[in-house]
Amino acid sequence: MQRPISQVMLCQARLGMKTFAWTLVFVLLAIGGAIAQTTPEPAILAYTPPMHFVVVRNSTPGCEPTCPEWISAEGHIVAGTPALLKALLKKLGPRKLPLALNSPGGETDAAMALGHMIRASGLDTMVGKTEFSECAPDTKACGPGDLRFGVANPVGAVCSSACTMVLAGGVRRLADSRAFVGIHRIMLPTAKKIHGKKTIVLVPIPKWYERKVDSYFTEMKAGSWIVSAMQKIPDDSIRYLVTYELLDLNLITETGHGDTRTSIDICKTTPPAGNCRTVRQ
Repeated sequence: MQRPISQVMLCQARLGMKTFAWTLVFVLLAIGGAIAQTTPEPAILAYTPPMHFVVVRNSTPGCEPTCPEWISAEGHIVAGTPALLKALLKKLGPRKLPLALNSPGGETDAAMALGHMIRASGLDTMVGKTEFSECAPDTKACGPGDLRFGVANPVGAVCSSACTMVLAGGVRRLADSRAFVGIHRIMLPTAKKIHGKKTIVLVPIPKWYERKVDSYFTEMKAGSWIVSAMQKIPDDSIRYLVTYELLDLNLITETGHGDTRTSIDICKTTPPAGNCRTVRQ
């Protein structure tokens, strides 16, 4: 039996709406994928120089005489890294400057020591790389001195592996979608004899050490499943966490980056932000 024309038209309309809905879904997914790929994932670095710390003053024209300052923390975390931060904080005295992190990770014990020091000093952390306007602080061209000039930029900044433990140490912890916060399985350097020679190799952490790291993140008020999530990712790979995961883990307390703590606008308020300093010419 032939359907009435009105029923046929209704079926065609429903079919058209269904086709439109699925088309819209695919379009939105394509757009979402394009947006997600606007900042390409960074390469996993095999080696970066040891982490160095330097105080940076915003070099944007127009901020003088009162400009924001922060601590740039860039490079690989090694056993001696906590001593370097301790020395810098001693020089700064009561000043509480936010810490901008750009690091692929490093030694776990040193990272946790940094996190404890940062929390005890009441500092904030953020994921951002410092772009120096004069010279990189680890080059001889800079000459002596603790102060450098530049801007904090989240685009392509990395805080991976053990660096996440340093990030967790901040009172306020910031990162945005243009930076990369990554996790993978925790490995410990261990001395072994290979072909009769003493060699340092990386081995999976034992359960007692896993509990130690879990206790550290709990102390820092980070999420309970971060260590189990780390242990599921091969150590030669990285899983970059998206913003809602970082917030869910409380690995960051808010979205944002250098502009939140290093923009010249924060020094134009009354009173200015605590990391602003007035330098009279």
